[in-house]
Amino acid sequence: MDLAEIELFGTLMRVGTTTETARVLGLSQPAISDRLKRLESSLGFLLFQRRGNRLEPSAEALELYAQTGAVFAAQKDIRARIEAIRGDQSRPVTISATPAVVEGYLAPRLARAGYRGWARSLRLWVGEPEEDVGRGRADIGMQLAVPPRPDLAEETLGDVALVAVMLPDHPLAARASLVVGDFRDQPLVGFDPDWSPMGAVIRRVFRAEGLPYRLACQVPYSSTVCHMITACGGIGIIDAMTAESLLTTGLVTRPIEHVPTLPLRAFYRRDTPLRARAQQLLRALAEV
Repeated sequence: MDLAEIELFGTLMRVGTTTETARVLGLSQPAISDRLKRLESSLGFLLFQRRGNRLEPSAEALELYAQTGAVFAAQKDIRARIEAIRGDQSRPVTISATPAVVEGYLAPRLARAGYRGWARSLRLWVGEPEEDVGRGRADIGMQLAVPPRPDLAEETLGDVALVAVMLPDHPLAARASLVVGDFRDQPLVGFDPDWSPMGAVIRRVFRAEGLPYRLACQVPYSSTVCHMITACGGIGIIDAMTAESLLTTGLVTRPIEHVPTLPLRAFYRRDTPLRARAQQLLRALAEV
């Protein structure tokens, strides 16, 4: 007996009529009767005696049903699990990302990947991606320069350059490009290196050039760097994505020579495989 035949037999045993079995299985009553005849023929013995509209199981049917009960129970459990998985699939994919990634990378990529009109469901948090993914609050985290962790699996989405940002009347704005030594004694607006992975990268760059990483103004995000420089002057180092998408009117940027790019990574819990919808989202972002 194959699985379809076991399903037919088990349903007949439970409901007792070909008419009700047809309703349960979504088939016609003649189709159920025909399948039962073929099953009995292949087995070589009768399973049921016809008593009016009812089917009375034979001793052979009762013995067979006792042996196949575990299959019926497993089938019920599988169907229940399928429904649970379907319900889980209806949950939005949750992404936790930093503001620079949301505004400079994720928003334009989602538009190019076909998310216009919001035919698909997505939940987006702007916060602390590592913590959100690690605690299970988000399916996927996205961040620049995130340090590797053994509990997180990673995919590199691209590499992002660092640029200097300043007001047009800043003395360094007259240059086409800068080097790290140009930041010596400049009032620097930037990130806490003990909290921000990007700040840690910039501090390493400064130390490699023998320069102290001293901040005149400490801020959390690249967009905040732009706002504070607009208000108070100084110079900052931000990612090129923010420079292209969020740069406040009136500021200028300059490339910085001989500094490493920052890897933009998506990551998720290594011990929790991504749902199909989350995998599809990552593929869609990688393909545009």
